[in-house]
Amino acid sequence: MVKYLQIMKEYMQAHQTPLLMRLHLTVLVLVISQILISELIEFNDDGEISQNFFEYYGTWIHMLTGMALIPISAIFITVVLKQRGIMYFCPSMSGSYEQVKKDLNELKRFKLPEASAHGIAATVQGLGMGALSLVLLSGILWFIAWNAGVSWSDGLKEVHEFMTGFIEAYVIGHGSMALLHVYFLQKTIDGD
Repeated sequence: MVKYLQIMKEYMQAHQTPLLMRLHLTVLVLVISQILISELIEFNDDGEISQNFFEYYGTWIHMLTGMALIPISAIFITVVLKQRGIMYFCPSMSGSYEQVKKDLNELKRFKLPEASAHGIAATVQGLGMGALSLVLLSGILWFIAWNAGVSWSDGLKEVHEFMTGFIEAYVIGHGSMALLHVYFLQKTIDGD
């Protein structure tokens, strides 16, 4: 296990600046904690936080962590876009689908393509940043509406929960691909 963590660390260091790697890991830990803590969130019919110990503190931890995640994610996305530019993540904006075709051919041969401009991995990363932005935006809009006692805050909460499904799918997919990259990299190192 330690060997795989070391390989993952080296892979990230080779592909990301130290600042980006720290931001990436911070966002990862906070997003996963948000997903786990969200199971404790509970409100009564009047829209008040449950007074059950775990639900009460779980709800507040989720909201406060979400608020901390907003500036950290904004910095993360800004740094990524400054380093790569938005075109890197959006082949449809550039009209360049050659890398997507190359990546699909790699996948047909059961090989994982490396992240590259206009490729599948870059496109998925762009979608992940979009999903993260939508989850955070819907969360803060719900929080403001809930605090203001707006009658339609439940609707915003449902939108936020729906958007969370996209980030959960992204974390599972992106994380799985990262683990597969580490696994195949380890096999290459071991000479298998």
